[in-house]
Amino acid sequence: MRNKKRFIAAIACVMVIGLTACGNRDDNATNNIQQVEPIPFTENIEWDNGDIEKQDEIETQQKTETQNVIDAQEVQEQVAPESDEKLEEKLAAYREARENAKPTSLGNGVTMGGSVSEEEYGISYDASILETFDSREIAEAYGAANSYVEDTLGISVETRNTTYHCVDPRIWAIYSAEDKGVANGYDPENIYVVEYCDNGTWQYLILVREEKGSAWKVMHHGSSYME
Repeated sequence: MRNKKRFIAAIACVMVIGLTACGNRDDNATNNIQQVEPIPFTENIEWDNGDIEKQDEIETQQKTETQNVIDAQEVQEQVAPESDEKLEEKLAAYREARENAKPTSLGNGVTMGGSVSEEEYGISYDASILETFDSREIAEAYGAANSYVEDTLGISVETRNTTYHCVDPRIWAIYSAEDKGVANGYDPENIYVVEYCDNGTWQYLILVREEKGSAWKVMHHGSSYME
């Protein structure tokens, strides 16, 4: 009887150990399953969307850069100076009309070309500097210019007047240019420019004075105000 009880007890222990072992195996299996991370399907979708968004940003940037280049070219075309050939055509048309227009007297026997609007011929420049000169100063400038062309240069002009108001924007730029060429050192209000025709070719005189009220003198003649 005692041996039977011992046998039953031994069997019970074996069963407990077996159940414990099974429980441990189940726990380990459960832990192993929990340690396995799920397949990142959503991560793949987000990565694809990110690529699409990035590509859209690149295309948008490229379109913006292209448009900026186009805009810059348009602005450049608008502000770019016209060709010398086209400007010369406008100047020729204007000078012909001026030659046929009624001259304007400046007094002291000095006259200037007829009144013709430069804007009508597409010629544009800032002539506000003329507001700093009175009629006497202008007449004196033309008097000095006429004497220079006729006496110093000895040119027999074929135009109605010996010298005219300069209408060439390239020469008129001397008033605003930092480098005034032959007139460097002179303020704009002490510079005056006129034009004259020498055997069919228009040339320019650069007159300067030391200060307001002093005499004008020709500093340079030629096709430019640079040396």
